[in-house]
Amino acid sequence: MTNVDKKGGIGVALAIIAPVIVAGIFIGIVLFVLSPAAACGAGTGTRVNLEKMPTEPVAGYNSEQLLNAAYIMNAAIDLGLDRDAQVLGVMTAMGESSLINIDYGDWETNGVRNPDGTPTTSIGLFQQQDSWGTPQDRMDPTKSATLFYQRLVLVEGWQSLEPTLAIHKVQRNADPYHYEKYGTGAEQIVTALSGAVGTCATGDLVYPLAEGYNMTSDYGPREITVAGASGWHAASDLQHWPNNCGDPIYAIQEGRVTFVGAFQVTLKHPDGYDISYLHMWPKDVMVKVGDDITAGQQIGLTGNSGPSGGCHLDLRINVAGNTNPQLDTLVLSQDEGAPSLYWNFVNPEAFYALYGMELCGGAGECRRPAIDGTELPIR
Repeated sequence: MTNVDKKGGIGVALAIIAPVIVAGIFIGIVLFVLSPAAACGAGTGTRVNLEKMPTEPVAGYNSEQLLNAAYIMNAAIDLGLDRDAQVLGVMTAMGESSLINIDYGDWETNGVRNPDGTPTTSIGLFQQQDSWGTPQDRMDPTKSATLFYQRLVLVEGWQSLEPTLAIHKVQRNADPYHYEKYGTGAEQIVTALSGAVGTCATGDLVYPLAEGYNMTSDYGPREITVAGASGWHAASDLQHWPNNCGDPIYAIQEGRVTFVGAFQVTLKHPDGYDISYLHMWPKDVMVKVGDDITAGQQIGLTGNSGPSGGCHLDLRINVAGNTNPQLDTLVLSQDEGAPSLYWNFVNPEAFYALYGMELCGGAGECRRPAIDGTELPIR
């Protein structure tokens, strides 16, 4: 699970019988049904299905916060606004209330008082003052979002302004750039809740294992007892626990093999980012440096090579050389506290969300460690 230097090492060239490769490609296509990205209409918004909300946090925001974001997004659609407006609304509520419907706020905000001389109170997702409406309206996520959007559209040229500046003209925060830091998270949330309409990435993306796999260790900091394994995990660990040794591994996207060595295979996507597949035994690797691989093509078998507590696939994505602006919406590992050894990686689950897909759950039932009382091993 440690990062392998892609520039070093000796490539492992294996002679593979042609029928095996053909069978691998065929199985990959049958199992996954190559999944082109959702249609990307720039600025197109979509209504959130409240019955199909994510069960896991998105950009660090929990289910209650995501539900409030969904109300904001749907309010934009009800007013005939687009995806850009949805992002602005979510950004605003993130900056004002962390997407929590707060029933209290600042007294005498900016020195403002009501006509009768009493101090005004800012409440709700948008921390709106008394002049915005009744307490009931300001505490209703949909109505408070509608109040925000009704003022936003009166801002001349709001679509062409920097998002934080457009928001500032409505909210009048002391710092016009207060909302800027919430842009990436808002993009992630809107992408996850809308199925990536409007910002989806292009090309084919498939699942790396046959359906029904579990995620036994996810992305980010973790406690780990496996010798040599990292405490900050720049990957998602996937396996058909507990009997998963020798599972076919499929390339999730097209790319050219740039590294084969130790227990890692790395493919460089045409857009410049690297997708790596770890813990294969050298004898089970089915590709060599220089091979051009298609999405869904089998590249090897799951193994237990390197710092590992059992057979599984470690899937990681490094965007250091990325040229695709749509991937720039993803949060980098260094911005989430990763040590320098693991910089420029992104959460594979957020990567799949750009395509309107779920890495854990999109290919059949997917359990995580300690979910539903079932303790899965951390690999």
